[in-house]
Amino acid sequence: MPTHPSHEQLMKYRDRALAPAELRSVDGHLGTCPECRQELAEAASLASANAMISAVREAQTDHLTYDQMDAWVEGELEPGEREFVMAHIGLCPPCARQLQAYESYAPVMSAPVRIPAATPLTLVDRLRAFFSAPGMAALTAAAVAVAVLGPLAVIKRTESARSEFTASLRTASTTGSTTPNSDATELDAVPSSLRGGAMAALNTQSSERPAALAGLSPNTDVNLDYPVSEVIEETTPDLRWKPFARSFYIVSIYNSQRILMTRSPMILQTHWQPPVRLTRGAMYTWEVQAAGVTRRASFRVLSQTGDQQLSELRATNPGPLAMGAVAESLGLLSLARQEFEAVKETRSEQGGLLLDHVTSLRGH
Repeated sequence: MPTHPSHEQLMKYRDRALAPAELRSVDGHLGTCPECRQELAEAASLASANAMISAVREAQTDHLTYDQMDAWVEGELEPGEREFVMAHIGLCPPCARQLQAYESYAPVMSAPVRIPAATPLTLVDRLRAFFSAPGMAALTAAAVAVAVLGPLAVIKRTESARSEFTASLRTASTTGSTTPNSDATELDAVPSSLRGGAMAALNTQSSERPAALAGLSPNTDVNLDYPVSEVIEETTPDLRWKPFARSFYIVSIYNSQRILMTRSPMILQTHWQPPVRLTRGAMYTWEVQAAGVTRRASFRVLSQTGDQQLSELRATNPGPLAMGAVAESLGLLSLARQEFEAVKETRSEQGGLLLDHVTSLRGH
């Protein structure tokens, strides 16, 4: 009775991984043994099925990229890549909708821009002629004076108001009053554990940042709305930004060790709420990517203790000055801005100074 090749030998024969002498031996045996040929055929079918299952799983979990959709519309995908796209949109309705939307407006985006014909007289020529007219010299000098001296006067008034506000803070601290000005009793309801931080927040001339903002440097990227270099209450925040690209956006959230926590699919809207809850007290960085541009900001989620203190303060129904001061001391800059806007409605100079201070802490 002939010795049949082992299953391992048949698999190596299928993959052409046998040594030449062993390959010839197994090949000769298969020519005379229908049982081994059947086993080899079944193994090949199983491998093909496993490869198909793996491809389906990959097509279901790997979302389409902007480059793939662009190549799809331009007809530049390789046959294998095109089959993957077709398989994925059959399993992923969001990507199917996004690809359909992209197909509709991609031709508009790629259309040539019409440049109007140049006018014979440039803007510089027109301005030169205008200011050369009789009587315009004196008017121009007056306009320059207003442009130069006006801001100086505003700065002087602002510095004066800031000095008066800071002096009232010093008076409050020496006389035992909880807040500056006789009509300010709002901080009386603030617990003693928060009152010191609230008083420090009202000192708009202080260069010290609240301890809650440690590790969160001011961010000047005006395209990012929320959250930016601040502490937030929510554990599933609605991340918001201004449009900065005519394409899809992808949002990613990383923890302080730069480990990816969650990532959005390709979206067209300029906001996204993560599907996972973030940890209280932890710091995160979020990124928005579109058309090769990445915008980035960091934030911290309010600690459990801070969340409880804020809830207890809200229960006392404090005024906007107290609420805003406590919010700033806890690093909740967006909440502080909202409360100080209300202060500005009744105390414009004081509210304006507080809002400017919050803006400097945030970066914009």
